[in-house]
Formats: sequence, structure tokens, C-alpha cells
Amino acid sequence: MAEEYKMDIFAALKSVSADFSSLGRYYAYAHINNLSINGPAGMAPYKNDGMIMALVKKGAIDIEINMQRHVMAKDSMVVIPHGAIIRFHCTEGESDIVVLAFSTDFLHLININFTAISIPTFVDHSPAQQLEPHEYDLIMRYFDILGINANAKVNEQVEVNIATSIVAAMVYQMVSFYYKHIGEVSSSKGQRSCRNAYVHDFMKLAHVHFSRERSVGFYADKLCISPKYLSLLVKEVTGKSAARWIDELVLMEAKNLLRFSGKNVQQVAYALNFSNQSSFGKYFKHMTGQSPTEYQKS
Repeated sequence: MAEEYKMDIFAALKSVSADFSSLGRYYAYAHINNLSINGPAGMAPYKNDGMIMALVKKGAIDIEINMQRHVMAKDSMVVIPHGAIIRFHCTEGESDIVVLAFSTDFLHLININFTAISIPTFVDHSPAQQLEPHEYDLIMRYFDILGINANAKVNEQVEVNIATSIVAAMVYQMVSFYYKHIGEVSSSKGQRSCRNAYVHDFMKLAHVHFSRERSVGFYADKLCISPKYLSLLVKEVTGKSAARWIDELVLMEAKNLLRFSGKNVQQVAYALNFSNQSSFGKYFKHMTGQSPTEYQKS
């Protein structure tokens, strides 16, 4: 992996923005025209210390996230999570994007039910997603309101509370869009094979039950097929086993809870239906190489 660099993303965005505002060190709003190699683009990879959301209003941007390159077209959105390794690349032609950058301190203040938003990585999933026109318009309104709020400069604590509520609402709205898209895929029987249908249904079930059920047999029973057959289908279609997908969901939720929920390790263990803190600790360390406490402090 390329060397990781630290960057003050607020300062970097301000340097390339036609319109920039920030609410202290909580979050920043930036409207950028024609992102060039003289800004964040073309720089060495850096580690995202917070969360970044971006909407493409015109043109396209070329971004690398955890060594995977994505070209974002008009009306698309990207959500870059904490800890991701990012690199911008120069893109030919005009571009127009709006960016929100949130600090880790701000993320800690947001009251979100992480179980409700732990969306699994489905087949062909990308952090850069194309939005429907009405979806794009609605999310852009959230961005605009957050930009206005960052410019208010009346009472910072009140403005922070407003912002956390708006961001929580926006995240839930994005989840709603996601469920709608998955439902449309699931209802398009003529556009996917029976095998893909089983895999998509497994993914939907896993999202609902992963915090309580980690056995492939449980999901196979729900789908009225054998665990062996379900495992075979999931592996063939996605390249990962059913057990691996369940583990990834559990780990994603565990990391979210450990990092952002304020729960201690024992509370996280019980929230994910482990019999005790010790069994959760062994599971987490086996999967990540770190103990839950080490991860929480990192």
C-alpha cells in the first residue's frame, strides 16, 4: 500500500472551493468548480480522518478509495468512511461538486441507530452510487441546509445540534433509497436468475438478522434450501462465502458500535448476541488481528 499521508481536509477544501463554510472543526461545506491537480487531486494518498460525502452536480470526478478507482458521473454520490485511504486524480473537462467533510468529534455526536444503517456490501456495490434525479435533488437539499447552517455563526452549540439532526435524517434518507433499490432488484424476476434471487434474498435476510444469527443454517432454513447449497450459490455469485458475508456484517456493526456508539466492549458483545465479552473478544481478534479494546482506542 502507498504511504499514508495526513491532510487537513478542511484547509484542502477551502483552498480549491468557490464557496466554503465550516462550523468550527465539526464539519465543512465546500462547492468546488473544476477540481484540478493543484488541489487535493494528484496528491499522494492520504487517510481520511472523519467522513466525507460528495455530490457531483456536473461533469465527473476520478477518485481512488482503498486502492479501488471510481469515476463519479453527474448526479452521483460518494460516501468515504473514517479510515479510508483516498487519492484524487485529475479529470478532463469541467466539473462541479459539493462536498461535506465531518470530523470524528462531530460523528461521535450523531445519534444514529447503527443496526438500522448497517448496509451490507451487495454484489456490484460501489462507494460511488448513481442517484435517481429526485434522490439527487433531495440529498442536495440536505447539503444546502448544512451549508447554510455552517454560515449561521449565531450559537455554535445550537448549530451543532441542528447539524447532527440533519445528518442523521440524511443518512436515514439514504438508507431508504438503498432499500428501495434493493426491492426493485428483488422484484425484477425476469432480469435475474433463480441463483441470483437466492443470493439477494440471503443478503436481505442477513441484514435483518445478522446481529442475532451468525449460522448459515438459519438463513438456509428461511430460504428452504440446504446450508451447503446456499453456501455454494453465494460463493459462485459473489466470490465470498455466506459465512464470510455474515462475518463482514457483524464486524462492520461491531466497529461502528465500538468507535461511535459510546458502548463499552461488554455492551457491544451483548448487542451482537455473543454469550459473553470473552467470546466476542476472541471472535473480533481472530477476524481483525486486534482486540475490541485495541480497536476502540486506535
